[in-house]
Parts: sequence; structure tokens; C-alpha cells
Amino acid sequence: MPRVLAAQAEAMQEGCEQVVFLDAVERRFVEELGGMNVFFVFRDGSLQTPPLTGTILPGITRDSLITLARDMGLTVREEPYAIDQWQADAESGRLTEAFACGTAAVVTPIGKVKGREHSFTIGDGGAGPVAGRLKTALLDIQNGRAPDPHGWLDRLF
Repeated sequence: MPRVLAAQAEAMQEGCEQVVFLDAVERRFVEELGGMNVFFVFRDGSLQTPPLTGTILPGITRDSLITLARDMGLTVREEPYAIDQWQADAESGRLTEAFACGTAAVVTPIGKVKGREHSFTIGDGGAGPVAGRLKTALLDIQNGRAPDPHGWLDRLF
């Protein structure tokens, strides 16, 4: 069984829905959630997502959410984020939301992280307002309920 599928099977046995993948070199920096990109939202309203280093999927949904967040006046950083820092920020309240994104999932909140060395809840464990705003904005453009200032829909046809 491929390692990715083995990791997902183990996660499901532990009652988890997805697997967080860390970098292969240091095994401490968050890269993806399953096959989805990951975002972190901080108390100051800023967002952070791992940089594209060649091992992370350069997703269209990721790129669209970065653009929409900046359109909303939010600061977006593309920087490495260590799993230990994720836990410390969640426990201190500095991190208020985390979510994954992808074509099928659009925006999916990450409420809890559980692992051999880590176990913590982000915010109240549910969907947060920034993720909700971004998801709504993206879906409204896709479904024609909002203008498409970036011409994304024109590229589809």
C-alpha cells in the first residue's frame, strides 16, 4: 500500500478525517492536509500558508483564496509553519482558525489536530469567520452571484 494511503488509513483508525503531511527533510513544517492546501488565520486577521517549494500542490483554489483575501485587505504570508508552532499558537489563542482548500473541498475547516506528539483544538473547533467569508466570496463568483473582477470564469470557456 502506498505511504499516502497507509497514512490516511491510520488516521481513519484513530478517528481522524485527514492526514497532515509535514516536510520530508525536517519533518516539522506543515505542507498539506491530505491532498489539500492549508491556511492558518491569526488573531490579527492575517493568513499564512506554506510556500510552494515543489512538494506542495500549487492549487487553483489556493491561489484564488490568496487573491480574494488580499482583495479583502487581509495580509497573506507564504511562509513555513512548524507543527510545534501551530500547537503553541492554537493553545495561546494567537491562531484563531485553520482550514484546508481544494477543488472538491473548496474550504474545509480544521478543528482539531491529533497525532503521536500533538493534540490540540483550533479556536472553538469549528469553522471560523475568515474561512467562511472566503468560501462565500469564491462560491458567489463561481455561481454568478458576485462579479468576477479577475476574469477567472472567462478562462474556463
